Amino acid sequence: MTTDEAEALFDALVAEDVLAVGEGGVRTTDAFDDTRAVYHDSYVGVSDAEFHEAVAATFGLPDADAAADLVAERGVTRSEFVCYLAVQSHLDDDESRSPSDLAAMAGMVHEAVPDSPVPSAIPDVTDDPDAFLAGRDRAVVSVWKRFCDPCEATKADLGTILDAIPDGVAVAGIDGEVAVEFCRCHDVASAPGFVVVDGDARSTVRESDADAVAERLQAVLGD
Repeated sequence: MTTDEAEALFDALVAEDVLAVGEGGVRTTDAFDDTRAVYHDSYVGVSDAEFHEAVAATFGLPDADAAADLVAERGVTRSEFVCYLAVQSHLDDDESRSPSDLAAMAGMVHEAVPDSPVPSAIPDVTDDPDAFLAGRDRAVVSVWKRFCDPCEATKADLGTILDAIPDGVAVAGIDGEVAVEFCRCHDVASAPGFVVVDGDARSTVRESDADAVAERLQAVLGD
């Protein structure tokens, strides 16, 4: 794809109210985020089998095995697939867009998505939460997701939660849509969630009200 072709696709995303360009840079619009949220809820948390079946249906592949091969070959993530479906839906009145154009546009949109839903006040250990916990007797790993109203409400009162955690207890966060296996192992099916390690004991706090989270953490970790 030439530079001119890429710029034309980018301009189309702006014209169709998918992307907005401002002083803070490029971001997705609220209208597009509403569309993306629908697909996000439908596909980000599904099993590999369901994900591959959806990819096969979307791209006209013969079966889920063929889709699995495509996903592995190109490194397609659920988040990228969600962007593709949302862009396709948002531009459904323009049938002239080829799959390759839509894929390129989805890539541009995906780059505009915030890198992580983890609050900036705590370290992001999404890449390897188990390594973060290794060797630590006491720790809290918080789980966050995008397009999650309870997460945003909890972030607004994050100070209340952090103040409730005793000194010496390590605190970090993860993107629950990326660190899927960690969430499964610790039974975190929704966000926000807080995996608490206290010696050999591990427990999960599933609350979104900051005061309730703080109370539960204090009960588990003590003063």
